[in-house]
Amino acid sequence: MIKLLWNTEYQNLPDPNNPTKQDLVDNKWGIYHKKNSDRWIFNILKNVKFNIIDDEKKLKKEDILIIVDSSPEKKKEFYIKLKLACNKIFLIHLGDESGILDLSSIYDGFNFVWRSFCLRRFFDNKKVKCIPIGYKSGVHLNKEIKKKYKWSFIGTPHRSSRHDLLFQLSQIKPSFCHITKKFNEKIIDSLEMSKVLSSTEFIPCPNGFFHPETYRLYEALECGCIPIVENAFQYYDRLFPNNPFIKVDKWIDAKSIIKDWNEEQINKKRKECQLWWHKYQKQLQEDILNTITL
Repeated sequence: MIKLLWNTEYQNLPDPNNPTKQDLVDNKWGIYHKKNSDRWIFNILKNVKFNIIDDEKKLKKEDILIIVDSSPEKKKEFYIKLKLACNKIFLIHLGDESGILDLSSIYDGFNFVWRSFCLRRFFDNKKVKCIPIGYKSGVHLNKEIKKKYKWSFIGTPHRSSRHDLLFQLSQIKPSFCHITKKFNEKIIDSLEMSKVLSSTEFIPCPNGFFHPETYRLYEALECGCIPIVENAFQYYDRLFPNNPFIKVDKWIDAKSIIKDWNEEQINKKRKECQLWWHKYQKQLQEDILNTITL
């Protein structure tokens, strides 16, 4: 039997009664991943028939385990125990945007690993596959809403690239901007975000704080928008060969696209992105099933 254990909100603390500042940060992020990534993860596991468990004691020797986790560097002993308790063990690793830790010894203990935030060392790794970080749970396309915004930006304007984005596109109307001072602070809820994105033609997707990927790209695709991504290091062409995203080196290059594209160009590119995203998800679902049941 295939079983799934979602473990991101549980952290192995050296001293539970006196956690360090980093322990508290990791725990906060673990809860964040559970709240925001569960719909995406259950989507990519769509073809896998599994039972959800909340305790490793519910494992049997013949079972196959999928564990969804963050901060795996703290849980090596726990994973060893899990591996002894079942037949095969797979890891879906969420988080690790900075990629500063060497997790090879952790990953080696699993039959296979899927991880978000791809790094160069994982592109050709035969035991590790990079997956998108996906969209936040609750964000979805509202087909009843018409497109009324030329572009939208929801998030924190950290770093010069995002300030330049807002500057270059500020005169293009109608638009929607919801600016926050800190990540995950005073954000709009998923229902309101879905309405805004479903109403938008183009979504500029600047790089994240540490890594090119952000939820923004996948939320744009999920809501039928056209993503415009920064072409830093050709990251998305390496992660998604032959993807249909619009890519720019500078945000001034996006200005004429958003302002001047006609309805035919917009509809053609939107359809191209939607078809690609649907095909990509379907293939990922099949690949995961084949890997687990091999």
